[in-house]
Amino acid sequence: MAETPEKVVALKLTPRAAPAQDAWHAQVTCHLAGIERLMRRLEWQVWALACGAAGTLVVQVLRLFTDN
Repeated sequence: MAETPEKVVALKLTPRAAPAQDAWHAQVTCHLAGIERLMRRLEWQVWALACGAAGTLVVQVLRLFTDN
């Protein structure tokens, strides 16, 4: 019977983070995603308020010039 070699395939081993660090990174990523969602919603609300204020200003200016 033929002998089997000691190493059939040379494996490249890369160091991995500890499971606790993986969980910590996942939790931080989840929190950052929530903050990004909140900021995106806030940005849309600010744009809506700015457009509403600009529209009100235009209506008031038109009323001011059409009353004369």
